[in-house]
Amino acid sequence: MPINSFENYPMSWTPDKQKLTFPFYYCLADMLEQEIKSGKLTANTKLPPQRELADYMDLNLSTITKAYKLCEMRGLIHAITGKGTFVTPYANVSTSTVEKIAKSKIELAVIHPFYESNTTIRDLTIEILKKPFSEQLFEYSHPLGDRGQILTAARWLKRSGLEADEHNTMIAAGAQNALATILSSLFEAGDCVAVDIYTYPNFISLANLLYLQLVPIENDGAGMLPDRLENACTLRKIKGIYMMPAGGNPTNIAFSESRKREIGEIIRKKNLIAIEDDNYAVLLEEPYTPLALEAPEHCIYISGLSKPLCPGLRIAYMHLPDQFIEIMEQGMFSQNLKISSLNMEIAAEIIRSGLDRKIIQKKRKATVKRNQIYASYFPESRTYMESYYQWLYLPEHRTGRICEMELSRQGISVFGAERFLCGNQGKTNAVRVATCSAESDGQLRKGLEGLKNFIQNDRLREEPLFIV
Repeated sequence: MPINSFENYPMSWTPDKQKLTFPFYYCLADMLEQEIKSGKLTANTKLPPQRELADYMDLNLSTITKAYKLCEMRGLIHAITGKGTFVTPYANVSTSTVEKIAKSKIELAVIHPFYESNTTIRDLTIEILKKPFSEQLFEYSHPLGDRGQILTAARWLKRSGLEADEHNTMIAAGAQNALATILSSLFEAGDCVAVDIYTYPNFISLANLLYLQLVPIENDGAGMLPDRLENACTLRKIKGIYMMPAGGNPTNIAFSESRKREIGEIIRKKNLIAIEDDNYAVLLEEPYTPLALEAPEHCIYISGLSKPLCPGLRIAYMHLPDQFIEIMEQGMFSQNLKISSLNMEIAAEIIRSGLDRKIIQKKRKATVKRNQIYASYFPESRTYMESYYQWLYLPEHRTGRICEMELSRQGISVFGAERFLCGNQGKTNAVRVATCSAESDGQLRKGLEGLKNFIQNDRLREEPLFIV
């Protein structure tokens, strides 16, 4: 029996001692995970101090420490020095951005990057299949691409100033596949990866699946703050960093040139594995200079083709430092066995023929038009004209999750801030609005009208809307 009585002592979590099985730390971690995922322990709940819980459960302190550490590796809880241990904000929130079967009437959540060019790509595919020996595209050969496809990928990467060639260029089955291969090949469970406070949700899901710990780093209008990153590397054993410097998803915050240099210096000094995810960079009118150029021996650069060209192809190109090439090749084989030869050839032919530039120009024009409509509804907000989405703050007391639910009843879908949030420092009163996804300009206007009414009908709002 515990020495102290807990009959009248308030504890946020009181696990059932009768359900403990050996090994105790693992069972306790599973019990805590169940309580969090069932919603009984909500986001940011402060958990009992380890000594108090050890006393209550009549267990050794080391058992509680191991249980908490295991849950931290699972991405369920996080510790703040001097304050305690808390349930992570995203532990019980869906980070998935995958569409469900029930389709909303007005889609402003999932990114649909304009499908008008798909008919042209279909026609190009038909011509490819008419070529002699096209049947070889259906064989189990060249699992990671033939030489011509890899050289075309390198040519695509060279446009950004990277020294890409057939040796350091790799093709993946989309950017998500590239991320999965990087994380599973170069990281181990428990490793810490620095990220923006608001981060691409599918990266959060991957990290949770692989038991990686995400360490949120504050930012300003010029990108991730160097002093915060360096401080995190000093306090914790940070192994890697994940970035979208051309414009973060969901905030659109882009790294300034000076910020790229500062972050690159820290990556080199701390010997970090850097992942630069730039699926949207080629959509920018102004040429984008990758951060990878500041730390070429440390940074893996990913350029997905789904957003700028064709989402159904699921092709991404990677530029790899020499030290990661062999292990990434092994990882890619383990993940996929083979990338679709047909998809790789279609992507390569789009680039060889120059069709890629026409598609990008067309999508950029459509994007600007949609964002002009968005700006007309939210003129107080900063609108990123070349982005497929906008980040909109709500009144202070309303959460993104509430906005999601209330708009869903009207047949309008958006994604709340909780899906993107790491740590407990960011605000939850925001939504990401995918301006590219409505089926027509009229649908977009109707969806934005619903969103604007949701905000204006809130009588307690005191401050104007703003964007970061």
